[in-house]
Amino acid sequence: MADPEALHASLFHFSNLAATVKPAPMGDSIMNRLVCCALASAMSLSLAGAVQAAGEMKPQKEPTAAQAAARERMTKCSAEWKQAKTNGKVAQDVTWPKFWSDCNKRLKGEAKA
Repeated sequence: MADPEALHASLFHFSNLAATVKPAPMGDSIMNRLVCCALASAMSLSLAGAVQAAGEMKPQKEPTAAQAAARERMTKCSAEWKQAKTNGKVAQDVTWPKFWSDCNKRLKGEAKA
C-alpha cells in the first residue's frame, strides 16, 4: 500500500519541478514540449498510483460496542448542549468540555442502572 506521506511528497516534488522549468527560447519549443510532456506523464502516473493505492485500502472495522455507546452519548450530550445554549440555561463559566464530562458521567450512570 502506498504511503500517503510519500505520495504527497512526490506530487509536491513534481509540482515544484514543473514550476522551476524555465520557458525555452523561441528555437527550443520542441525541447520545451518534451519536458512538459514528461512532467505531465510523471504526474499522471503518480496520480494513477494514488488511485490504485486508494483501492487497496483495508475496509474499516466496525466500531466496538463501547465505541458505539460513546458516540451515542456524545451525540445526546451535543444535542443537550445546543438546546441549553439556545435557551440560555448554561452557566457562564461552563464550557463544552465541562458540560460533556458531566453529561457523559450522567448518561453512563443511567446506562448502568
